Amino acid sequence: MDGFTVTPVEGLRSPIVIIAFSGWSDTGTVTVDAAQQLITAFNAERFLTVDPEEYFVFSDTRPLVRIDEDTGARVIEWPDNEAYAARLPDSSHDLVIVKGTEPNIRWNTFTNRLCEALEPLNPSLVCTLVARPAATPHTRAIPVTGSSADPRLAERFNLGRSMYQGPTGIIGVAHDVLRKQNLPLISLVAGVPHYLNVDENPPATVALLRALRPVLGQEPPLGDLVDECDAFIRRVTEASRDDDQIVNYVKTLEDQFTEPEQAQGEDAASDELPSADDIIKDFEDLLRGNN
Repeated sequence: MDGFTVTPVEGLRSPIVIIAFSGWSDTGTVTVDAAQQLITAFNAERFLTVDPEEYFVFSDTRPLVRIDEDTGARVIEWPDNEAYAARLPDSSHDLVIVKGTEPNIRWNTFTNRLCEALEPLNPSLVCTLVARPAATPHTRAIPVTGSSADPRLAERFNLGRSMYQGPTGIIGVAHDVLRKQNLPLISLVAGVPHYLNVDENPPATVALLRALRPVLGQEPPLGDLVDECDAFIRRVTEASRDDDQIVNYVKTLEDQFTEPEQAQGEDAASDELPSADDIIKDFEDLLRGNN
């Protein structure tokens, strides 16, 4: 089925579906890290895989080479898209997690096939995760906002309505397909400090997971992420402590910072961000030096 391999999953109870893709809708790996934490914490089992040959241009999204720690052999890691199912015995519903890499091509086919795989599970809710650069200082809590085009869902979860117009990514295309199938749909968006150009941001990942509490009806287990948050903040603070330009820039963001009251939506573009090219370069140099 156009590269999709789906193993039937029986007996899922009104599952909640969480969707995260690296790429346009993910700053660093914030959303896919949140999805992976759910997969690990709830012992989710994979039931869907996608052949990357069907949806990627490998000169644009290149596979990665790594050394296997056990064998010492070189291993190729291809961009993947997968879905997992978890039983939640202490809840009235189960959980499905879709985690992957934004494809390069055939977005309509990809999203329609994904929707066809999810529909038979009769999901009670679909929630997409987004992480966007924002004028947020790393010294403050990461703001998470949400949106839904369904007024009932917006009221239920205290969400806004996305008014965004402009370029979109695979999440935006998936929203369009899911809406056309009348699947109940919401989106949560984390505002990530725009000057921290790093792959991982544990505080933002934790903020998204905690924002899922009313969606899941329980607190997602955070595992080692809390300690990773503390270590991340210490690392950033220590790296920037002696750089007056960075300290003053962060202080300016702190003075201007207010937590957003209304969601920007699944394809939210941040408000106009302060110019920070020199700050970003300084941070990159400092963090590299503190690895």
